[in-house]
Parts: sequence; structure tokens; C-alpha cells
Amino acid sequence: MAQIVLLRLGDEMQTSIFDDLYQPFCDEISQIYTIVSARSAAEVEPLLSHSSLRAILVVDGGLTVGKEHIALQKQLSSYAQAGGTVIFCCLFTSFSRPPDLNRMFQSFGLPWEFGAYHRTTFYLSQNTKSVLGHQRAIELEREYSMKAVHLKNTPVASRLYVPIEQSRTESRVFPPSAVDQEETPAAFSRHGSGWIGYVGDVNNEQGSRALIMALLGESIPGDQA
Repeated sequence: MAQIVLLRLGDEMQTSIFDDLYQPFCDEISQIYTIVSARSAAEVEPLLSHSSLRAILVVDGGLTVGKEHIALQKQLSSYAQAGGTVIFCCLFTSFSRPPDLNRMFQSFGLPWEFGAYHRTTFYLSQNTKSVLGHQRAIELEREYSMKAVHLKNTPVASRLYVPIEQSRTESRVFPPSAVDQEETPAAFSRHGSGWIGYVGDVNNEQGSRALIMALLGESIPGDQA
């Protein structure tokens, strides 16, 4: 089986929350891949050269903090540039502060920045088929409501889900307001010969899990009609 590395550098609270919320999703992934959890730079570095490595999922905010992780950030960028795939997802945005996230993406050589944080209904971008391929794109939800940290400064072609002109924030507290159509909750962009992905959903929505599987080149086991 090909391997998926879960990069888990967060503290005990992040570890506990991830185990509680995402174990069923990990079980779905493990039907297709061997999952390896890496909890330090020393654990992940030897894995980067394995021929069986399919992708690295950065599943919490630990990578964004600490000078000791700057070197690892650059190693992951190099891994993607050489043909690998790195996806930031799950608890990543929930435990990443805006300045830390921005600095980390700078170390990857990306202009991406922390954008708005709210819930709205997003729509599958017209670009998604060209990025993921027709078959994977048509298996994704065409629209769904997601509370997410958005990204600014992403190429239009990399945006997988987008708000539309009629999109409005969805809140039980605040009145609806217009949504910035230049920001996206999900992106997948070429990085050298490989890919960098981002899914900013903070609530583990079904549509987001299906999207992560699509970024890995798969559908959720048993989820196809």
C-alpha cells in the first residue's frame, strides 16, 4: 500500500481533538493507504524519500509555530517541488494564528495569506475539473455550507470551491453580509513538479472529507453512488 503521512506537531489538546473528530475519516483513508503519524521533524524527514509516499497531510497547527519548524517547512516545500503532495487540512486552520500561517506560506514561497473566517455556501469552481480531472470533480458536492478560514492571494485556477455573487455569510448571531469572491476555502496549486493543497473547513464537513480524498486521487470508500 502507498503511504499517507499525517503530520501532527500540535500540542496534547490538538492531538486529543483530532483523535475525537477525525478517527472515522482516518479509518476511511486507511482502507486505501497505510497511514503513518509523524509527531516530530525527526520522524517525518526519513519518510520524505520513500517511494511509497503518496502525500503528507498537515492536520494541525503545530508546523506554523516555533523556529525549530522553519527547516521542516522548507523541506516540505522541496518535497512538493520534487513531485510530492502536501495538503493542509483538518485542524490546521483552527490552530494556526494569522501571522504564523502567513509566515509559513512565505517559507513555502507562496503568496497565500489568512483571509476571512465565516460560514457560507460555496460552489464547486469551474476550474476544479481541469485541476482534479473530470471524474474526481463530478463526484464532489456541487455546493455545500462550510465554516472556514479562507485564503487570500490564490491563483484563480487553483480555487476549488468559491462563493458567488449571491453568497452571504451564514450566522446565528450576525446579519448576512456579502462575501469576498476573491477568497477561497479550498485550493490546490502546482508547486514545482508537485502540489500544495489547502482545505480551510473547521467543522469536518462531509463535502470537505470528500474533497481531501479527491486531492489524494481517490473517492471515499463506499461513498460512490
